[in-house]
Amino acid sequence: MIIRNGILVAFFLLLSGCSLFKGRSEPVVLTKTPESWSTREAKSRPITFWLDEFRQPRLLALIEEAFEKNPNLLSQAAAVQLAQVQARLAGADRWPELSAGLGSSRSKRSGSSGFSLSSVYSTSYDFSLDLSWEVDLWGRLGNGLQAALYEEEAAQADFEAARLSLAANIIKTVFDGIEAREQLKLSRETVENFKNSLQIVENGYGYGLYRALDVRLSRSNLLRAVSQLQSYRIAADQTVRSLEVLLGRYPGAKLKLPDLLPTLNHSVSAGIPVNLLQRRPDIIAAQGRFKALDQRYIEAKKSYLPSIRLAGSGGVSSRELNDFISADQLIWNFTSGLVQPLFQGGRLDAFRDEAAILWQQSEYDYRQTVLFAFQEVETLLSAEKILKEQEAALTKTAYEAHEAELLASEDYVSGLTDINTLLQTQREAFDAESGLLVIRKSRLQNRVNLYLALGGPIAANSAKPDQQK
Repeated sequence: MIIRNGILVAFFLLLSGCSLFKGRSEPVVLTKTPESWSTREAKSRPITFWLDEFRQPRLLALIEEAFEKNPNLLSQAAAVQLAQVQARLAGADRWPELSAGLGSSRSKRSGSSGFSLSSVYSTSYDFSLDLSWEVDLWGRLGNGLQAALYEEEAAQADFEAARLSLAANIIKTVFDGIEAREQLKLSRETVENFKNSLQIVENGYGYGLYRALDVRLSRSNLLRAVSQLQSYRIAADQTVRSLEVLLGRYPGAKLKLPDLLPTLNHSVSAGIPVNLLQRRPDIIAAQGRFKALDQRYIEAKKSYLPSIRLAGSGGVSSRELNDFISADQLIWNFTSGLVQPLFQGGRLDAFRDEAAILWQQSEYDYRQTVLFAFQEVETLLSAEKILKEQEAALTKTAYEAHEAELLASEDYVSGLTDINTLLQTQREAFDAESGLLVIRKSRLQNRVNLYLALGGPIAANSAKPDQQK
């Protein structure tokens, strides 16, 4: 009678539980999403593939190698596999548990008859089946399974974010290496120019045309250039080794880089802001974690409800194996029970409150992730325009500085200017060329960071993540 009444109460709660324990499938974004980016230069057309901008097939080969061998990415792939296994474990709780047992025993019984002793030996065989099942009446176990599936989705998104980040690091490190190599080449040319200038000054000093101060200043200028050349040698070496580690190789500085920095000829295709919510892997991962914790919160609230457990067992016990198939030897029992939690020292309340706090925290994390994503894109789009203007200005600066260096050299030989003017124009010409290399690389890396912030695909065959084995 008690069980019957309990089942009726459970049925009533089941009907009302659909609304009582309904969760929220999407986190709330408090910030209004604009229809377009604030930077006017941003194009709202669909995002292109990263590597289409740079036109260097070698980059794709390096990225694919890193996807196969980079230890950090392989670890992230293992995290996805772990989440998949945990989802399988959560799903197993919804099924009945069935176990079988088979055993035998042999016993000895001693007796006496008159003055003689006798022993009787007996053997018995046992076989049993045991079944237990918690009926998921309220869907609590289903909530746990759904949470595990959302956690798996979040792990997949984290893996894709790691892939995109690794690809961006590969491309930016390649650009670092090319720029360092070009700086080294420029430094060597500058050292040779300074050597020629020093030779002219020393020869003139020997004929009494120039002062000893001119010689000292020229030598100082040359030595400063030699020191700077060594710095670029170190930078070029370190960059190649860093790239080799990203590729999962031994850092032996053996990797050959592409020849030149690519040129950006097109403005970026940024899409529209609202699409960022479905495109960026870190936002998708944060959304998945919110959904998972939403299910955990519902699961915690359903822990207050009664649970229905079914159990059954059956088996045979016989002294002869042939009797196992006899129905006369079969023994079985079946039980059902309704268990209502009454007192657990506040454990259920704490479990519910913990789940509620984690759920609310995940929504705040999601909002912050979205805001940071918008900030990244807007900042990088703004930098696109500034860096483009800066590169144009430095291109003109480098040309004017080079022409000024030629004029100063001619004037110095003719005695129309002093050594300080010559040395200053030489340094300015070098600084302008060096600065132009830096700004070209910075513009390229800003474009890479922008594509990373937009969450766009790397190449046509990389639109979907390949699962590492």
